[in-house]
Amino acid sequence: MKKLSRRTFLKGSLAGAAAVSLAKAGLPEVKSEAAGLNSKDPGEKPSFFTNPYNHKAEDAAKVFTTEVVIVGAGNAGCAAAASIADQGIQVIVVEAQNRIHGQGGGIGLVNTKFVQKLVDDGVLEGLTDVVQHQNIWIQRCGSRVKEELVSMWFNYAPATGEWLIDKCAEYGVVPLSFRAHAPKAIVPETYDYHRFRSTAGYEFDDHCGYFAATNVCYTDAKNAEKHEKPATFVFNTRAQDLLVEDGRVTGVFAERDGELLLFKATKGVILATGGMHEDEEMKAYYCDDYVNRVQRCEHTPVGFSTGDGHKMGLWAGGKMQEGGPFPLMLHPQANAMFHGCFPFVNLEGKRFMNEGTWVQGKSMNIMNQTDNIAFSIFDANYAKYNIETLESGAGGGMFWDTLSNALEDPLEESQFTRTVDSDMRAGNTVQADTLEELAEKIGCPAEALVATINRYNELVEKGFDDDFHKPAEFLKPIKEAPFYAAKVGVALLAIVGGLSVNTDLQVLGEDKMPVAGLYATGNCSGDLYAIDYPINCAGNSNGRAFIWGYRLGEIMAAAEGVEGELTSYEDLAPLTVEAEA
Repeated sequence: MKKLSRRTFLKGSLAGAAAVSLAKAGLPEVKSEAAGLNSKDPGEKPSFFTNPYNHKAEDAAKVFTTEVVIVGAGNAGCAAAASIADQGIQVIVVEAQNRIHGQGGGIGLVNTKFVQKLVDDGVLEGLTDVVQHQNIWIQRCGSRVKEELVSMWFNYAPATGEWLIDKCAEYGVVPLSFRAHAPKAIVPETYDYHRFRSTAGYEFDDHCGYFAATNVCYTDAKNAEKHEKPATFVFNTRAQDLLVEDGRVTGVFAERDGELLLFKATKGVILATGGMHEDEEMKAYYCDDYVNRVQRCEHTPVGFSTGDGHKMGLWAGGKMQEGGPFPLMLHPQANAMFHGCFPFVNLEGKRFMNEGTWVQGKSMNIMNQTDNIAFSIFDANYAKYNIETLESGAGGGMFWDTLSNALEDPLEESQFTRTVDSDMRAGNTVQADTLEELAEKIGCPAEALVATINRYNELVEKGFDDDFHKPAEFLKPIKEAPFYAAKVGVALLAIVGGLSVNTDLQVLGEDKMPVAGLYATGNCSGDLYAIDYPINCAGNSNGRAFIWGYRLGEIMAAAEGVEGELTSYEDLAPLTVEAEA
């Protein structure tokens, strides 16, 4: 008879007692996460829970041993590689594509020395209030996140920023600002968005893309002139499965040119494979229906956000984060790129929300409308009115501002007219001399649209929005032709839910204990977001990629490893030869 440990006995006893108590109360028994996160039938576990590979060490044609293996060369993987190389630790990065895939608009990092200089120069009144914004973050996530992870994000952001800014400066890359700053908004937005741009003539290699900060981390990590143990990047090599020996993850199996390779790790394996929105089964299992209401997904390239790291983590004994459906990172940018503070109407010609809110709130409300779209209605004075809302500090953010101007520079009407003109050329914004003609162009009832705008103008004159309580600063009249309707559709940027981790970024199992040797970062890691993506700190998911990456250098330096003879750099050299794409 199998002997039960006290821990196992107590776990079973407590579960049984809970089931009995629920039954007595006439309530349904709550199932475990592994059986069905979102109230799915526990008897119908989807196929991705089953490992189709189950490789053994002897299956590999070649074996390479290093201290750390990172799976994925995106923002998170490259940041981790750079930090680990800084610690003098040998690391191999296994990447399925033929290039790194850093992407995004910018990086959210609070209270960095870049922001401090803006304060010192009098451009900003002060640094971000982390008490206020950590609490906004947690509230927006329905208090279903691990607060210690949110604290780690805020506490390590300044040091990460200094590390990244200094590293970027070596390659002629500097942070720049933009005006999306709304300290007095309903959901206040911080000023901590770093848009890194190249200013010198440094040429990054062909594996790099447009996202300069990730290009720097990749390039710096493999710089043999700086590092005793530079990182080795292995492209066109897709990880499939993890090697688990004596309860510890000790390696990664990956396929390259039809050959199975095993990358063993004496310190640990880090999963940095990004999101899972391209696996329809995972998306249906972990997300609610809103994920199907977006106009499109803007995460590229196609074919690589298939939850590979999530699956490998599950197969090795990890678990996904708890707290309900995975949150969606949404931006109302699938159609027009400018819609400002003006009234939104649906295809019925009716207003349906307070438009003076954050981009996530706008997105969710739009996806409750017919065909999941809305139209922002404004008149000939839109540029002037929009500048007034930005200069007051009461409103701002993406698609309200143009993301093109530095905070210290004056706003000019031409910034907004250029964007609207571009939207019109693309067919995402239309113009008309009358509201009736505008209604015909967008396909809504003319009588309804006219009544909605007449009512809105009454509220503007009154100075109070009785219908949806939008702040008075955003109530601007719509009276002077030409009139405009900007189509507002929602884009999915990422699904930001993943494997449950602790503050050492170790993947946790069903018993909430670490899976030895296994770590997760970036969108493959979880517990930092729930319910909604908190955009009060713009770019915070990219910030997480770099903060977690920076932390992983420290974590790997302190990690106890297992014995293993490291493969020499001479023997690793063939891995850097290009495989077939």
